[in-house]
Amino acid sequence: MDLIIALLLIFVSARIAGEAMEKVRQSPMIGEVFAGILLGPMVLGWVNPNPTTTLGASLGVVANIGVFVVVMLAGIELGREGLHRAFKERSMLVALVEFFLPFALGYSLGQGLDMTFAQSLFLGTALAVTALPVSGRILLDLNLLHSRVGRAIVTVALVNDLVAFAMLGLVLQLAELGAAPEPTVFTSILVKNVLFVGLVFSVATVLKQTARLGKGSVSYMQRFVARLRGQEASFAVCIATCLGLGAAAELLGIHFAVGAFYGGLLMTPQLLGTAQFQRVRNATSSVTFGLFAPVFFAFVGLKFAFVLDAWPLIVTVTAVAFVGKLLGGIMGGRVAGFRGRQLAALGVGLNARGMMELLLAQVGLAAGIIDTNLYSALIVMTLTTTLCTPPLMKHLLRGFEVQDAAPAVSPLPSGKIADAHEEILEEEILP
Repeated sequence: MDLIIALLLIFVSARIAGEAMEKVRQSPMIGEVFAGILLGPMVLGWVNPNPTTTLGASLGVVANIGVFVVVMLAGIELGREGLHRAFKERSMLVALVEFFLPFALGYSLGQGLDMTFAQSLFLGTALAVTALPVSGRILLDLNLLHSRVGRAIVTVALVNDLVAFAMLGLVLQLAELGAAPEPTVFTSILVKNVLFVGLVFSVATVLKQTARLGKGSVSYMQRFVARLRGQEASFAVCIATCLGLGAAAELLGIHFAVGAFYGGLLMTPQLLGTAQFQRVRNATSSVTFGLFAPVFFAFVGLKFAFVLDAWPLIVTVTAVAFVGKLLGGIMGGRVAGFRGRQLAALGVGLNARGMMELLLAQVGLAAGIIDTNLYSALIVMTLTTTLCTPPLMKHLLRGFEVQDAAPAVSPLPSGKIADAHEEILEEEILP
């Protein structure tokens, strides 16, 4: 089959399935994955994603571009300011406990299944991920995004995304250098990560300097972009930054997705200007969700395959993932002061995996860290937890108001009300 014909079939099927999921208020990503499963070798067999074929290799290239734009958009949406605000939240306690418990359970499961050290680390990381877009949409539907439980879920998801990318870089290097955790291996990984982190900080410092305001309250970067004659110059600056850090990551043996994510993270309204930043974010979102995301998630479905013998693994991974997130959220929530239905809702709300999980699974399969059985188990787990989270959350939080789920606030002197209002606005997590 010709590549363009295959892309047309994949794209149209993914969009139709995604729209169907939207109609029932579910993530379109679920429909796009199901479309890939339907078209792939598991059901109809119309599209063969085997990388040894010309079509499979070409689809792999398109999928990599999809990975690039998806992680770049994730970095842009998170933003450096959003990261700073996330670390000010008391719910960081939830994030620490909630990530560690499912990670430990996943790592232990991997060791129990006789996986290598790198594979066990990968499984632990995969089971500890939370999908920010899915959780955020549920909270928006319930009008609880700015409640305390909503802010906690968002903060944990933000931290999880960052930790997951850091762990992904570590696991990929372990898999490349050898499974045995020898001192020389860790030394090599440490040196590479220090170099990469140093590069990211250097780029961030340079960009921060260019974001300083000059004459007319216009930053140096905005002036530079304004001098460029090409169209969408600010978007080109963003792409070049993400490609540069992605290429640097590849040269150091780290997956390009890690570099692209941090490149997107460095793009801020202060750097590009509010209007240009919105244009970049809108353009990236259009390119991602309008074209590459449906194709990428359908490609994830195309690679889905399992045999009957893999069902015990699928059930085990799904159960451990759900229980680990639920207990981790409840334990962390109790430390942070949550009680009752809010506590249960916190644990359930952190269970949705969504986009990040599928991204990790695809990268792990492409890098040879996991086999098709574990890949399929992660896909089923992702779809199951993402489908279960919205109805469970809505049931637990039905009837709640923002003031019911918000932290208690002591009365403020009248002269400080305006200052408090500004502080609340500055503490918003989502852009």
